[in-house]
Amino acid sequence: MKAYFKNKTVIVTGASSGIGEQLVRQLANLNAKIVLCARRQANMEAIISDIGLPEERYLILPCDFSKSVNYTDLVKEVLAKFGSIDVLINNAGIAQKSLVQDTIEDVERRIFEVNYFGTIGFTKAVLPHFIEKGDGHVITISSILGEIGLPSVGPYCASKHAVNGYFNSLRYDVEKLGVDVSIISPGFISTSITKKSLTGTGEIHAKDSVAQEKGMPADRCAAQILKQIAKKKRQAYVGGLEVLMPKFEFFFPRLFHWLMRKMHKI
Repeated sequence: MKAYFKNKTVIVTGASSGIGEQLVRQLANLNAKIVLCARRQANMEAIISDIGLPEERYLILPCDFSKSVNYTDLVKEVLAKFGSIDVLINNAGIAQKSLVQDTIEDVERRIFEVNYFGTIGFTKAVLPHFIEKGDGHVITISSILGEIGLPSVGPYCASKHAVNGYFNSLRYDVEKLGVDVSIISPGFISTSITKKSLTGTGEIHAKDSVAQEKGMPADRCAAQILKQIAKKKRQAYVGGLEVLMPKFEFFFPRLFHWLMRKMHKI
């Protein structure tokens, strides 16, 4: 795995906390050149300071994916510093916790702006560079909820379903041009994503879930993600037994539906 990332320029979105932060920390140990991209510049600077990366091995790009972003300009900044890009890890994301009937359109659009349009926007900005040099690897961190639906997370599930469809199709379009496309779907990972979820009216949910609290630690998740990337896996799952949920739902749809209703007291 170390040989795969050594001296490669890797862009990590959502790099200021959670899985993204752990990816940055571990990529530093793998001697990669790292581009950190997220909203919170101070957090990214603190991470770099803690790691002690020399200036020639990192670039911080503050970026709010919920707003209109000129991704082409961001790519130009990376190329100006490092000359090349090798790997793009689309990790930035936002969650939502509310019944569909209680969720306003603005919240649904914000979820899609970050999880879907931000992801494909950065990818399409990087693709010309990958295609020109005949080599590159696009990774999207999706979710097991990109394959199933659960109560109270309708817009989030929808955004991840859309991401899966887009990148599975993209793979056919670019694989003969030397570009690899991977979709990695974590299960329940111990991060603050549930606490930071939006309510139906756009406030911060500010509550954790039992599944999230007991989930795989973010550093272990990041290590597994990097292993799958190095193997160039087209599709991979990271987490505990919950990663079997899509198959369970496929083979036992009535039982799955009944269990979800019971668990969520619907």
